[in-house]
Amino acid sequence: MKEVAMSKRWWFVAAFVAAASAAAAYLLDPQNGKARRIRVIERSGRMARNVERGTTRQARYAWHTIRGRIGHLASGDSRDPAEDRALLDRVESEVFADRSIPRGRVTFEVEGTDIILRGQLDSADDMHHIEEAVRKVPGVTGVTSLFHMPGTPAPNKAAALAASAEAARSTNHGTKARPRDRTT
Repeated sequence: MKEVAMSKRWWFVAAFVAAASAAAAYLLDPQNGKARRIRVIERSGRMARNVERGTTRQARYAWHTIRGRIGHLASGDSRDPAEDRALLDRVESEVFADRSIPRGRVTFEVEGTDIILRGQLDSADDMHHIEEAVRKVPGVTGVTSLFHMPGTPAPNKAAALAASAEAARSTNHGTKARPRDRTT
């Protein structure tokens, strides 16, 4: 066993000595040795500068990333969009697992951990059923329903439609607007 270990060590030392003598012969050649040594020095300097630039760039990136994350945590900014997307995917997969829910007539939006439901459904029971299914999804803290029945405006549009109708009545007083006479 010792002979095998000794022979491995001997071969390692022999390979190292051979490599060192080849490098010495290459660099100490009387004709081209000086140019080769200069080239090795220039290349090693360039390699050191490139390593320094790369490490500085990576350190600067890490510093600014950490500073930005700390700033977001300190200011209480909203969640990462990837987390919002994950919650949206979870809600859609769990709600649409029920085949009775019409997939093309219901849309979901995520604001933090609140889900906004939009769409036009045929019955109030369907609306209630979907709301309850969304409330059961883990991670959902609030549900806002903007569902409406066919022929009725969406809840978020009703106030705007009433206000614009009121504004139209108050400005026109029931008469058609006349163009201004520009001949004088």
